[in-house]
Amino acid sequence: MELKNASKYIAGPGRVFMTVLIILIAVTAVQAIAMEAIRMFAFTKHTTERKSEPPRSDEEKRIQRIRQSSRQFLPDGTTHLIYEPRTERGRIIEPRTEQIYDANDHLLWEGPSDKKPYEYLSWAEEPRNYSEAFTPMQMRLTQTFAPLLARTIEIPVGTINNTEQIWRYRPGAECFEGYAIDGQRIGYISAAGFSDSKSKVKPLGAFRLFTAWCPQDSSIPTLLWQTNRHIYQINFEKRQTKLLFESANSDIETITLHAWKDLKPGTKDYIDSKKYRPLLVCITQDGVHHLILREPDQQLSLPGPRCSVTATRQSIYALRHGSGTVPVPSIATSPELYKEWVEQYRDKPRKMWTELYKVSDDGGLELLNRYDWVMPAPGRFMQVDPMLAAQRFVTHFSPPLYSLVFRLLGREFWSNVHRSANQGDFFYTMLQTPQYLRPLNGTVNWVLSALMMGFVFWYGWPRRVSHARFIFWVVFVGLLNVTGLLTYLALNHTAVIKCPACGRRRGLAQSDCIHCQAPLPAPKPRELDLIFRSCC
Repeated sequence: MELKNASKYIAGPGRVFMTVLIILIAVTAVQAIAMEAIRMFAFTKHTTERKSEPPRSDEEKRIQRIRQSSRQFLPDGTTHLIYEPRTERGRIIEPRTEQIYDANDHLLWEGPSDKKPYEYLSWAEEPRNYSEAFTPMQMRLTQTFAPLLARTIEIPVGTINNTEQIWRYRPGAECFEGYAIDGQRIGYISAAGFSDSKSKVKPLGAFRLFTAWCPQDSSIPTLLWQTNRHIYQINFEKRQTKLLFESANSDIETITLHAWKDLKPGTKDYIDSKKYRPLLVCITQDGVHHLILREPDQQLSLPGPRCSVTATRQSIYALRHGSGTVPVPSIATSPELYKEWVEQYRDKPRKMWTELYKVSDDGGLELLNRYDWVMPAPGRFMQVDPMLAAQRFVTHFSPPLYSLVFRLLGREFWSNVHRSANQGDFFYTMLQTPQYLRPLNGTVNWVLSALMMGFVFWYGWPRRVSHARFIFWVVFVGLLNVTGLLTYLALNHTAVIKCPACGRRRGLAQSDCIHCQAPLPAPKPRELDLIFRSCC
């Protein structure tokens, strides 16, 4: 293929791609605006209906309060319900107040939230704040080829006013390379620890997440570095790499921390080390909770289901929440079965519970306390979320291809994208589109797509240039729904005339009639044509 002819093979697909992209963004924007408009309309309607409702009875108010209360536990296992009173307009009363009830619904205390007389157990939390955790999406952004945007992870070592060393992360080698301030190479920090030779470097592994903090006695960051199956703690000041956890059977799904960071008192996220032991909880994809504790060092494992964990100086606790109407995994992973399950339990009350366990040194669980309550059936106690109805309506016009992509990649892929990506990033938003705008009612979506395919068949048959191209556009519209139809009309609209030879409709995109192969008739000569011919 000659270079001068290459452009015609690129121009056509390029024009289709850009047209699809522009129309897809426009349709997505319209869907988002429509969902927000429907949500606002439903919210306004719901607020109006609430104002016209008769006053709630005392029992209804009690159930509503229990439903909106958070359940907290004292170290001895005592359960308290924390409730924040709200005004009729839905705003928290100022100054912020709390009401504390016991498990028997007796009011124990009421007052400002910062003066409550109880100290409840706090639990290990996942580092979700992107100012504290560095994700794979952010790592990929640092590896861009654009010279003005290219960055790298650098860890400075020295005093507050004087940097003595710089440690840079090398994605290809999966290690840190250190340089003195004068540019001289110091060595490498990898899974094998510090080494002055590159031949002794052992890669850390495929990056998943890291979080950093400055200990109390230092201004130099300490890194908690997570890969697919390993968790390391890296101290650049001491040039040390410590392997905290290694998973032999399953990849790491997520980690949670509690009192693990040796922070200064008064610092954000500081937890009193006199009351709690440093705890790192690593949850692997097989559902096992691996607990790594310090002071003293200890490791143990808890089987699923998922729970929250904390460790005081005296005991280790686990907190689990449950419901009497939780779908089994086979239902939860199927949109059709899940829809049937929701319809079945929509108007039935649900039994809920929260359980507090004490964890033994061998990973056994001892039930300390359990609080049960009943979630009323949807009605005046539960506000109807209009987003689901709005999403169900607008996704009728989403590409069926979204559902195919979602099922092909699987829920685990989308969960990993949601955990690891920067939610403010444009590429993250585009990547999440097939998940949030996939058709919720596949039957209606395919029916609409079939009708659009029928329209394209009727509209495009007399305008067809070739059978292969015609079939491509019909399938294209079927997979992309409204986006495909608008793209087709934008790129394939031509005028239609009546063929003078056979009398059937034919487009002007080709010179021969698609029915009888008769050429386009030449235009009739006009009087001025003779003048122009004689002049030429």
